[in-house]
Amino acid sequence: MAIFNYDKRKRQAVLKSENINFIREHFSFENEGARFARRYGRYMPARTYVITPAGKYEVGLTANIIKFIKKEFPSEKIQLEESIINAIKPQMQYGDNGKLSLELRDYQKEIVVECLDKGRGVVMLATAGGKTLTMASMLEKLYQKSKQDTWKALIIVPDLGLVNQTFDDFTKYECTFSFGKWTGNIPVDMTKNVIVANLGILQSDKTDLEWIQYIDVLVIDECHKVRRSNKVNKIIKSIQTENKFGFTGTLPDNNADQWNIIGKIGPIIYQKKSYELRIENYVTNAVAQVVKLHYKKQPNYSIDISDPGERYRQEFEFLFENQFRNGIIKKLSTGVKNNSLILVDYIKHGEALYEELNKNDQGKKIYFIRGEVDVEERDKVKKLIERDNNIICIAISRIFSTGISINNLHYIIFASGGKAKIKILQSIGRGLRLHESKNKLVIVDIADQLRYGQAHSDKRIDLYTSENINVKISDFYEK
Repeated sequence: MAIFNYDKRKRQAVLKSENINFIREHFSFENEGARFARRYGRYMPARTYVITPAGKYEVGLTANIIKFIKKEFPSEKIQLEESIINAIKPQMQYGDNGKLSLELRDYQKEIVVECLDKGRGVVMLATAGGKTLTMASMLEKLYQKSKQDTWKALIIVPDLGLVNQTFDDFTKYECTFSFGKWTGNIPVDMTKNVIVANLGILQSDKTDLEWIQYIDVLVIDECHKVRRSNKVNKIIKSIQTENKFGFTGTLPDNNADQWNIIGKIGPIIYQKKSYELRIENYVTNAVAQVVKLHYKKQPNYSIDISDPGERYRQEFEFLFENQFRNGIIKKLSTGVKNNSLILVDYIKHGEALYEELNKNDQGKKIYFIRGEVDVEERDKVKKLIERDNNIICIAISRIFSTGISINNLHYIIFASGGKAKIKILQSIGRGLRLHESKNKLVIVDIADQLRYGQAHSDKRIDLYTSENINVKISDFYEK
């Protein structure tokens, strides 16, 4: 028999089973750095186990463990003690929707129902699906039942830009609960019902986190960023309430980070993919134009392999400064009407493109958004793109790949390659929102036919195909 219990004091679930060793082995993963650590005389275990030898684990994984037991040991009986039942499906008291200014879509209503019914869990809603409105509706229902100034919800978002955007959205929705910002420059206002905080303020050593332990509801936006190494993991675990929700477009592919997120927050309780939103006409259609670039010369790859990433870096250095490549990107971005977003990974590359685009008067307004550009300036550029046409915005992908949605965006140019699934999908989502001036979003993918570039572009093409995005391929050869 598999017996599940919950230690409320230590905030851990406990499993007792004759098959515990087999179950532990399944819920484990290889430590990729172990062999390198040992090479330099440092010990690192070959594997990390999510479940301890004593059967202790993060409570959010309970559903995953039960599913595994039922599959591998169908004859084993499962017993859930009352303590674990209350932890995996905490009760929530809620009232009416309130008077939000925007009507929810059918799937958003379904998400709210699932959240309130399950009491905790992860919602996978594709970018442009309206996560903030869905959150607001759920919080509104909870607040309507409480109607107390002491009722508190904390929303954690990745950065300052999303703090401002969430605050502005709540204002637009005319939420009845009070809400405020909490950042490095804005102190927390304990009189507010809902507090929107950026991840950085929570991870600061100077921040007083005592009051957070006693909030009523925790919501983590873009929860795929909660990786095992984040300090925020301890904060999430310290919070007394079991009512924890995570919202994201997609989860990390690796089990280590997936299990960490699910363990801390709860199981996946709803999923709505991007292609479903497109089919149902909630977002615009998308096509991928893959531009394969063939070069006369190859980069001067170093034979020194002491640094595993050195050859990869050398290829990037070759591409950033390549006039043929930057010229193609220039033609693609200046030769189209309406607005374009060029995503790069490095400032040096962005500067080279910015210089190239500004050589001649193209009749376009050109902006470059990098880390040192403050949030106010980023918001200003975003509003300009929404209002005007013929704008080209070059942006560092880690800044504009998450949370920033621009309706009046027609072209996204992936200028730095790569193969990171989450970053690519999040970036595509920047332009999927409907706008009267467009019938589709065009993804322009610069696919370099080089050692690493070709391998990565093949993976991106596979990703587009899996997302039901139509792919067109064209070839350009350096003369």
